[in-house]
Amino acid sequence: MPVATVNPKHNVTGNRQAYYDKISKKDLTPLWEVLRDVVTKEPKSKCAPNIWHFDEVKKLMLEAGDVISADEAERRVLVLENPALRGQSRITNSLFAGVQLIMPGEIAEAHKHVSSAIRLVMEGEGAYTAVEGEKANMSRGDFILTPNRSPQDHGNPGKWPMMWQQALDMPALIQLEPTFREHF
Repeated sequence: MPVATVNPKHNVTGNRQAYYDKISKKDLTPLWEVLRDVVTKEPKSKCAPNIWHFDEVKKLMLEAGDVISADEAERRVLVLENPALRGQSRITNSLFAGVQLIMPGEIAEAHKHVSSAIRLVMEGEGAYTAVEGEKANMSRGDFILTPNRSPQDHGNPGKWPMMWQQALDMPALIQLEPTFREHF
């Protein structure tokens, strides 16, 4: 009579799990088990849509001007934080966005960072932003680009509070790990 042998494929689940446990000890994982979550059939975002109304944000920004000085805050900014990404200071997976306030007589000291920045002036006039020492006066509706690693500062010698919305590619760069900032 032939001798019966046990085919390891009859115990697929147990053998597979034993194999997964073995490779896990070597910090390996099988792509075939995670591929459907890594590369999805359709784009998936963890972000949720949201609307911030400037009238509401403006009131809260002006209140922030009474609550904390620009010196104490370093940057008096309210982060537009995606409700699905709470605590991560980002509006999308790859962008930071916020509204910054500079009151009359204040200066946000010169600094530079790896992130590129865009700014849309929402309110005020008479303030400036300086990029690499070149001052540009700001007025409502102005759009300002600041290349990465460019020394910059912002000041308000005018009579009115100045607010702008800003977006930086900071979260994307944090993932790549080259981020830093410097003050002068």
